[in-house]
Amino acid sequence: MEIFLAIAEAGSFTRAAGRLHVAQPSLSYAIRTLETELGSALFERHGRGVRLTTAGDALVRPAQRALRALSLAGVAVRATSEGGFGRIAIAGNTMWTMEPMVGVISSFRRLQPAVRVVVADAGSRSETLEQVRSGAVDFGLVDGALPGGALAGQLIAEPELVAILPPWASQVPAVTSVTDLVPAGLISTPPGTALRTLLDDALEQAGAAPEVAIETAHVVTVVPLVLAGAGVALLPEGMAADAAAKGARLARLDPPTRVTVSLVWRRDRLSEVAQQFLLVAEGAGRP
Repeated sequence: MEIFLAIAEAGSFTRAAGRLHVAQPSLSYAIRTLETELGSALFERHGRGVRLTTAGDALVRPAQRALRALSLAGVAVRATSEGGFGRIAIAGNTMWTMEPMVGVISSFRRLQPAVRVVVADAGSRSETLEQVRSGAVDFGLVDGALPGGALAGQLIAEPELVAILPPWASQVPAVTSVTDLVPAGLISTPPGTALRTLLDDALEQAGAAPEVAIETAHVVTVVPLVLAGAGVALLPEGMAADAAAKGARLARLDPPTRVTVSLVWRRDRLSEVAQQFLLVAEGAGRP
């Protein structure tokens, strides 16, 4: 699988052999063996390189999943022999530490139960990035474009924003626009926070003025305020589903709005246990 993916990425047996530090005949033999087992050609030659066949293209994602599964198995085995001691520190705003990070931390803890995980609050994207750059934390959770320079990043979720409404708000259709929500009174967090930035961006794209009826510094109070009938709000779909379970009505936005959430870290600063955490997070963000 590793050889197959290296050739697919390099577009050449020769370049893949160089990257893997393996003799080219060994690569050719490995691919012939794999093609025999699968009963189909995986590559076809063109010019001075190769490209994937339809069968080869179908194998890429299963091969990636297989390698990730093997790596995670290695993490679990090392945890039993090395004690799994260590510490992971993550900074991000409350919204993203709830979704999607809760699931990632849960998966990691099953592999490394002795590792201490610390989640620190950071109200804004800039604050999160500064904590990562300074080395105060191992990872940061941010939305929007990935930063460059000394920081690396990995997309781990693309949640859709959903409107949450009081249980009795039947006048709002199941699909609505963000501007139609303004008269009901928008509830959000202060300027500069992730939730408020998402709301302001959605209003700006719709050509509406950023208008908030209730501003709360605590994102956990947004849902209770909506359930009490104080107004409406926008939340990522995971948090919106929790609100629906408590009785809130949900409405999809037209046009749909999705948010990219990424894990970022310093390129020159990842401990062994942090690398293991990153592997789990990458697996959560890929099909």
